[in-house]
Amino acid sequence: MIRPPAGEVYRLVLGALVALTIIVSAHGVSATGSHEQIAQGAYDEETIERFVVAARQVSALRLKYEPLLQATKTKFEAQTLVDEARELMNTAIENVGFTVDEYTNMARAAQADPTLRARVESMLATAQ
Repeated sequence: MIRPPAGEVYRLVLGALVALTIIVSAHGVSATGSHEQIAQGAYDEETIERFVVAARQVSALRLKYEPLLQATKTKFEAQTLVDEARELMNTAIENVGFTVDEYTNMARAAQADPTLRARVESMLATAQ
């Protein structure tokens, strides 16, 4: 497989985290997600692969909606686009078998745990 430049992987991860912020703010998810799975090593390869698929889809949606949002002229137009993007992001997450809370917790876990983050980044880099 073609390995993307390191900057591209960084942008993908950053994009997924920005989109995650939108999702978290919409759902009022607690800022203290469960880190029990990290300690138990419960994120197997299949779970990480599903997370990577969802993160790619969420990032693609963010890239699609960001310029549309910047072009809006009213708060109503902007809110309508944010709601639409959020719904599509939620659907993308749920289509791979995660709840939004599970996806959010895993993203936070990847930020907090260097080993998990490295596994996610590795899959992001090789999955293209």
